[in-house]
Amino acid sequence: MKTLSPSPQLLQLFKSRPETLIFEGYCSYTDKVTIWNSGDSYALIADVDDVHKTCFFTQDMSFVDAVTDNLHGKTELCGVVPQITEHLRGKYRYEWETHCILHIWNGKPLPHRNICEIHPMSPKYAQIISDGTHYRPSLDEVRECLEIHPSAAVCIDGEPVCWCLCHREKSLGMLYTVPEYRHKGYALEVMTALCNAVIDKGDIPYAYIVSDNVASMNLAAKYNLVKAGRADYFLIVKD
Repeated sequence: MKTLSPSPQLLQLFKSRPETLIFEGYCSYTDKVTIWNSGDSYALIADVDDVHKTCFFTQDMSFVDAVTDNLHGKTELCGVVPQITEHLRGKYRYEWETHCILHIWNGKPLPHRNICEIHPMSPKYAQIISDGTHYRPSLDEVRECLEIHPSAAVCIDGEPVCWCLCHREKSLGMLYTVPEYRHKGYALEVMTALCNAVIDKGDIPYAYIVSDNVASMNLAAKYNLVKAGRADYFLIVKD
């Protein structure tokens, strides 16, 4: 097993596969990354907010063990396949666990055409963005995402009523519509605008949608994101 530097060639490899888009996203976000490689297996550890954000592309559980054995403190497994989830469950206690479905843009022009005026989301709304997100990101995290990535919002009377952002690693997320403005098509408006902004930057829109969020998965198909497989998130803490 060896460590690699995030060279342009390696980043292009990561960008060429749905399962490793998150690798490229973390490499673009921070230089505090370690990339492990053995044959066709890759792992990435990004140190973010005192947590080891850890991603795998492998079917070799001995490779998973070799990487995780070197980690201490809080380790969040990000977007890993179910085989890894079950393998590590036998070794560690999970602090929390979330099952998602990875969705990725199919490369085709988005069929919807925006009819609403779309605005970037202002950092002054960091609190309501956090409140509308199930895992309650910190205000600093929300503001950072707004600073480094595009966002999209529909506003009524100058106030946002529907919005979506990109997470630090570029995945789409934090979609929320104020309850009294739901069922008006605003979510499709912001997602279409945000996906087009991501594409215009030369990136590939992708999202990890919680597996029981049927409404978001049905919506994803309307802006040309298709299912690529299950992807789990969970946190382990090692002494």
